[in-house]
Amino acid sequence: MGQGKAKLSFRPTPVRELLVDLKDLCDLAVDLAYSSYLFHSPDLAKEVLELEEHAEDLLLNLEVSLMLAARAPDDALALVSISRVASSISRVVDAAADIAKMVLRGVGLHPAIREVFSHTKERLVRTVVKEDSKLVGSKAGELDPWVEVIAIKRKGSWLINPEDDEVLMPGDVLIARGSPGEASELVELAEGNAHRPLTPKPDERMVRLAELLLDLKESSELAIDLAYTALLLNSPDLAKEVANLEEYVDELHAEFQTALLTSKFNSVDVDDMLALLRIGFLSEEIADAAYEIANVILRGLRAHPVVKMAIEESDERVAIVEVAEDSPLVGKKLSEARLPEETGMWVVAMRRKGRLFRPKPSTAIMPGDVLIAVGYAEGEKDLIELASGKS
Repeated sequence: MGQGKAKLSFRPTPVRELLVDLKDLCDLAVDLAYSSYLFHSPDLAKEVLELEEHAEDLLLNLEVSLMLAARAPDDALALVSISRVASSISRVVDAAADIAKMVLRGVGLHPAIREVFSHTKERLVRTVVKEDSKLVGSKAGELDPWVEVIAIKRKGSWLINPEDDEVLMPGDVLIARGSPGEASELVELAEGNAHRPLTPKPDERMVRLAELLLDLKESSELAIDLAYTALLLNSPDLAKEVANLEEYVDELHAEFQTALLTSKFNSVDVDDMLALLRIGFLSEEIADAAYEIANVILRGLRAHPVVKMAIEESDERVAIVEVAEDSPLVGKKLSEARLPEETGMWVVAMRRKGRLFRPKPSTAIMPGDVLIAVGYAEGEKDLIELASGKS
């Protein structure tokens, strides 16, 4: 990791705070790295490399803190889970940085594949709030169009996952997530113009490659989210899901490589093909890092209490339930089901016909779907009743 640009130093910081910052930074780096590649944005790529430097500093402080805390063999064993998390996050951020470096070297993505990705249901956007923008004075959590502001860069410093009441200021660099239409409208409000690049209509070959690449991206990101949740909740069931997902990503990567290498690329497309091979490998690397985290649970090593403290202590648990044909949930979009309000459980993943994926609010619930949800213990029974149709 890192480029050796700055001298690293130890600053005593609670391990809990370091873990929270590292998890947030890891998620952000992956999001920005893929977006810099898919939309060929050197600006986003540079942001990823800045995050990599910040992560290196955080990881150094975490490693030193662990060494100071281990005074006996039992202490060291109890801290293994934290060390594994740190190692895995390092791998993920390294992979994100490698994606960013490809972009900065000028390696692009085939325009037809970029066109396919421009129509995905959700995308990231980077924009700068100008002096005369209508966004000045607005709160990050109350924007219209509604987008999720995941980071703000202000005067050289990052605000990761800003509070909803954070007031936007001129010069703020916003990293936001939303639908293509919402993202475009946000840029127009911030800068006075919208980015709607015109690209060639994709052919069937490129559509298939783009679908595989998008599946690799989403599956590897989901693996990281589930692995971290498995560790925090000490859930063997969720850890097994991560192991299954890692195997799926391996198979998907092999299929992606085969589809790419059997495509009829010409000599002009060689750099694009090499970049696509690299991005596929990095997606698999992210899923492998997720498995490392989950393997802490699978091998019977309970998470050290300080790992659990990375998210507020509660009686949260994981529920894995199948939706019956007569369930009142059938046919409803996830947003319409209002499961958090009705049961206190949040669906973090779904399995449909053997495939695990991260659902959108617009995802319709179907008979046979398996819901993987996290929430309070008392809500688990309510979710089971709703899914079974016996409520």
